[in-house]
Amino acid sequence: MSVLAEANKRFVAEVNNLIGKEVFVGLANGDEYRGVLHAIDSQLNIVLLNVVTKSGNKFTKSILFSRYIIYINSVEKEFDLRGFAKYAEKYFPGMVRYVEESNIVLIGDKVRVSEIGIEGSGPLAERVKQIYEEYARRQRAE
Repeated sequence: MSVLAEANKRFVAEVNNLIGKEVFVGLANGDEYRGVLHAIDSQLNIVLLNVVTKSGNKFTKSILFSRYIIYINSVEKEFDLRGFAKYAEKYFPGMVRYVEESNIVLIGDKVRVSEIGIEGSGPLAERVKQIYEEYARRQRAE
């Protein structure tokens, strides 16, 4: 895979990780919108929910066109999945793999951990959930 293709793949993964999270969006005219990124298309047009503008206006939903967008900044502190993978390795030696390009953690190839939660079932998934919640509590306390 070329360096450019890998960079593009990472860019798409980063943008997808922002969906459902609170962001600041800066526009070319100096306006700034704060809201939850609800949707984004291949041209980088976006839909925000629960929007508050820099001037204090509030909107339930705003559609912003990419030609006017200068930046999109994440407001929320990102959950450190790489750190979680290192933490989980103590409990599941040799079973944990962090996949950087999609920002996920695989445990025993049966449980998948991402920013949206834990996918999997059974005793392993239950134990991973407990460890995930413990790690999240420690991160919030820092």
